[in-house]
Amino acid sequence: MMLSLFRALFEFGFPAAAVVLFVSLTLAIEVGYRMGRWAVTKHLAQSDDTSRISTLTAAMLGLLAFTLSLSISFGQNRYEARRSLVVSEANAIGTAWLRAKLIDGDESSTILANIEDYARARLAFTMAASEADALIQVARTNVLQNDIWLAVQAVAHRSPNPVTTALVNALNDMFDMAAAQRFAYQSGVPPELVLALFFAALLTIGALGYQFGVAGKRQEILSLLLLMMWSGGILLIVDLSKPRAGEIRVEAEPLVWAIQGFDQK
Repeated sequence: MMLSLFRALFEFGFPAAAVVLFVSLTLAIEVGYRMGRWAVTKHLAQSDDTSRISTLTAAMLGLLAFTLSLSISFGQNRYEARRSLVVSEANAIGTAWLRAKLIDGDESSTILANIEDYARARLAFTMAASEADALIQVARTNVLQNDIWLAVQAVAHRSPNPVTTALVNALNDMFDMAAAQRFAYQSGVPPELVLALFFAALLTIGALGYQFGVAGKRQEILSLLLLMMWSGGILLIVDLSKPRAGEIRVEAEPLVWAIQGFDQK
C-alpha cells in the first residue's frame, strides 16, 4: 500500500513530489526537535547529553549519505546503459542498411526502405514521452522486424552466399539491440529502495531535530539547506530511474545521425 502511494506521488510530477519530500523532512525535523525539548522537560535527557547524541546522529547521517550515494550510482549506471545502447543500436542499424545495399534483386529496395522505417520507429521509441507511446513503437518495431525478416528469407533461400550471411548477422544484431534497449528502459532503481531511503531520511532528520531540541538551539538556515539537499538527492535518484517521466533524458542524436546518413550514402 505504501509503495503504491509512493509511486503515485511521482506520477503527479516532480514539482509536486519535491514539495511533498521537503515538507515531510521539515515535519520530521520539527517533530524531532519537539521530542528533544519534551525529553529535556521530563528529565529524560540533558544538555550534557548533546555530545553523545551528536555522535549517534553523525553516524546515522553518514550511513544515510552512503546509501544515497550508492542509490545515485545505481541510477546513473542504468542511465549510462540506456545511453550506450542508443549508440550501439544506431551503429547496428547503419551496418544492416549498408549490407542491405549489397543485395541484388527487388528485395534490396524493400529491405532498405523497411530498415529506414525501422530506424525512425526506434528513434520514436527512444524519444517517447510516456510508456503508452513507447508500446506503440514497440508494436511498430515488431511488425517491421517481421517484414524485414521475410524479405531477407526470400533472398537467403534464393542466393545463399557470404553477403547474405553478413546481412543476416547484421539484422540479428539490430533486432537484439531493440530488445536490449527495451529492457534497459524497463530497468531502474527499485522503488522499494527509494522508499526505504525516504524513511531512512525521515528517521535521520528526525534524530537531528532531536539533537537540536536537547541542545535547545535550532539551526534554521543550515537545516533548510540540508533538507533541500536530501530532497534533491532523492529526486535525482527517481529522475534517473524514470527515463520517460524525468527531466534527465537519453540523447537520441546517434539515431538521428543514422537516419540522416541514409540520404548521404
